[in-house]
Amino acid sequence: MNTPQMQSPADAIGAWTAGTMLQTTLLQRTEAMLRMQSGLFETVETISQLWLEHRQDDIRSALATVERMETAENTAERSTLWSDWMNERLKRWSGEASEMAERVQTMTHVLADAVPAADKPPTRLREAAPRRDRRSEGTA
Repeated sequence: MNTPQMQSPADAIGAWTAGTMLQTTLLQRTEAMLRMQSGLFETVETISQLWLEHRQDDIRSALATVERMETAENTAERSTLWSDWMNERLKRWSGEASEMAERVQTMTHVLADAVPAADKPPTRLREAAPRRDRRSEGTA
């Protein structure tokens, strides 16, 4: 007949300590993950709001330009109005693209920082091959 064996107090304390450490680690990682997600969602919310506001502004601006074009006296003036509007929009869109790239880079850093160092795969850098100067090859 199999009878359950009694654990020694040292074994019981060791198991309890290991369980507590595991729970603490799990809680710390869960908290870090939730904080990271919160930061990401805040960034996405900000980006989305700005994008919608800018698109609304683009529409208002386009409508105002079209209204001015209706009162323009000739095609050259209409073309100038439209060209000016397009130039303004392209500058703005370029700025928005740069800003978006910066925000994505920030989000990437947030993600990378949230992963504990022990969980990150080792980074291997390729050894740089010696660079050959092709101009010297052709002249030799």
